Amino acid sequence: MPAARRNTTAAAATRGKAPVAPSAPRRRGRPPKTDSPIGAEPMLSRVAILQHAIKLTKSMPLDQISMVQLAKDFGVAPGLIHYYLGGRDQLVSGVLNDYYRQRVGVLPSLTGDWRADVEGIARLSFEVAVENPGVSIYVASHNRYRLFQDVEPGETDYGLEFFNRMTSAIMQGGFTAEQVALGYHLIAQYLVSASMAEASRQLPAYHQAFIEKKLESASGLQYPGARFVSKAFSRLSSDIAFEEGLRITLDGIEAWKQQNRQPARKSRSRAA
Repeated sequence: MPAARRNTTAAAATRGKAPVAPSAPRRRGRPPKTDSPIGAEPMLSRVAILQHAIKLTKSMPLDQISMVQLAKDFGVAPGLIHYYLGGRDQLVSGVLNDYYRQRVGVLPSLTGDWRADVEGIARLSFEVAVENPGVSIYVASHNRYRLFQDVEPGETDYGLEFFNRMTSAIMQGGFTAEQVALGYHLIAQYLVSASMAEASRQLPAYHQAFIEKKLESASGLQYPGARFVSKAFSRLSSDIAFEEGLRITLDGIEAWKQQNRQPARKSRSRAA
């Protein structure tokens, strides 16, 4: 048989049969670990879990982030999240500590001008709060880890760092300890409320059309004040409200020194 004929016959005999690859030796033990669904670090760790939780707070409130959700995102059992992180307290404190780390990280050195420094700290803190709406909403409605954090050995408590920076800035004005303490509290409360309003889109400007329609349809005789401010109120945004609210707060604190008086104490009478 000619060589060409033999080759054609051999090809036809093997046509339709897949080549057989040599079998690989069977491995014993656990199957190799696959990448997590979120494409995070190949090995689960406390840092990786916290980084993912911090990312989630950009779009959802911190108190809605559960250990079960984190486990699902990483493609692991919830017990592993608890193993590496510890528990929900460690989750919340870890996220908040990073939040205050961001605040402290953008602050310049103190200049000696108490008001200018406090204004700068407040503005930069507000910007960080707006960038982290899920944390801002949590801080406005919870007390646990609102400022001071439960850190690991060797880690920095950035909540304490921020507290020290702000109180040190107010101290530069020559205020008493009582005035500095109350001043910090009032500024912090203002930042919480302003940040919460922006994070929750509560400013009137976010609902301008609805507010204007509602107020302008009201009777001017029955609701003269509401009709008078209808357009001005509906246009209020944080660009206007934040700066003016901060100015009023700091004016009040500065008046303590000018009037040389301590914060007023309200006496409480006990029932007999």
